[in-house]
Amino acid sequence: MTENLQAGVYLVPLPIGTDSPIHYHTPYLLDLIPKIKYWVAENARTLRRYISSLKLGIDIDTLEIFESNQHTAENELNAFLSKLEREVLLGVVSEAGIPCLADPGNRVVAWAHRKNIRVVPLIGPNSIAMALESSGMNGQQYIFHGYPPIQALEQKKWLTELFSGPWQKYTHSFIETPYRTDKLYQSIIHSLPEYIQLCIASNLHNPDQFIQTKSIGEWKKTNTKWGKVPAVWVLSKQTL
Repeated sequence: MTENLQAGVYLVPLPIGTDSPIHYHTPYLLDLIPKIKYWVAENARTLRRYISSLKLGIDIDTLEIFESNQHTAENELNAFLSKLEREVLLGVVSEAGIPCLADPGNRVVAWAHRKNIRVVPLIGPNSIAMALESSGMNGQQYIFHGYPPIQALEQKKWLTELFSGPWQKYTHSFIETPYRTDKLYQSIIHSLPEYIQLCIASNLHNPDQFIQTKSIGEWKKTNTKWGKVPAVWVLSKQTL
């Protein structure tokens, strides 16, 4: 199925939940992965576990995996990439989901463009896009902000400014580490007007997947405690 594969940088998605494989494990992907011997991964251990779980007969010890994350120096990454021949297949993976979105994998793609090397994006799960499409909010004009400020006062100022400037008609989405989920939730419902719509999409592609959009006023009535769950947050002034 992939006999005529061209050399290049292949952006390979990883699961975001236990149900992800049934959604995106295509014959093309499962035929491609055994052919990739060089990888750039946000977390090498995560990649090894994923490849082992596929049970495709791949010898993990024969793979060359370079770990690239927010702590990796640019010169270290470039030194690894410079060793590669132009005619190899290089896989790039994030910790979960599609690489290069809220992920440092974009540095490899930028290198590929500088070297005029083919880039191949593959279909897979992306929690940011999935949350937006299932929120019921405006998907024509939206901004993904990455992570919000951590400090309480700075975070409150940032949240309120989303709906007071030139971007107030846009849909806004962001992510946060799971151990701050409850704290962020409290900050949102106490910082923003009750008419603002909030979608919380948590544990996507898992049996306990949760996606719900309510006004801030409605969320306040639920008295919800989230615990340490991974979530994507989507906000809008739009009335559903």
